[in-house]
Amino acid sequence: MVLDRFEDRIDEVERTIKEMAIDITTGTFVDKLSPEQMWESMEDRVRLVGDLVNELREYLYLLKPERVPSIQRYVTGINELLSLFEETLRSDEGSTQDDLNESVEKLRQTLVDITEFISFCRMVKTEPSETINEILVLRANQATDAPPMTQEKMRRLGDLVSDAQASTEESTELLAKMGSQLEAVRAEYERLLYSLKKMEE
Repeated sequence: MVLDRFEDRIDEVERTIKEMAIDITTGTFVDKLSPEQMWESMEDRVRLVGDLVNELREYLYLLKPERVPSIQRYVTGINELLSLFEETLRSDEGSTQDDLNESVEKLRQTLVDITEFISFCRMVKTEPSETINEILVLRANQATDAPPMTQEKMRRLGDLVSDAQASTEESTELLAKMGSQLEAVRAEYERLLYSLKKMEE
């Protein structure tokens, strides 16, 4: 069942970040490792957490389609922090102890964000969108001896599905609009930067 698989993934990412939190709060663990050794000890778990967070995102899209923009912001922020952690430790210029401390702090912040994300996931599991909840109930009824859905309930479900589709389309349009606005801001930034460099020459 979708909710069971969703819960399994939530539990798995929670177990993994608890292990990571124990490691980075143990001073001797961090102090005795070089940046390269630190990355080697964390790499598999960092990759696993990233994969699990991305998988949870897909469940969230399904269970709470009207929250697509919020979900995407959560996941993008977490992935960016995980990438910064990796980049700092694997810098070609050679990482120092200060770099290591900075990357550990980034990882600590990431774990805090993931903990908040897990709470959000559990909330969604308990309170999925009405449309999705109705569909899940229908599937559960089909797998048991529970009374079948009445025509009235089916009509209501059809209305809910239509409303959910409209919300999803609006969310998709919003994400596309946000992307266009960011591109415009980036273009303006690059134009101003170019002008500034020309003035300094």
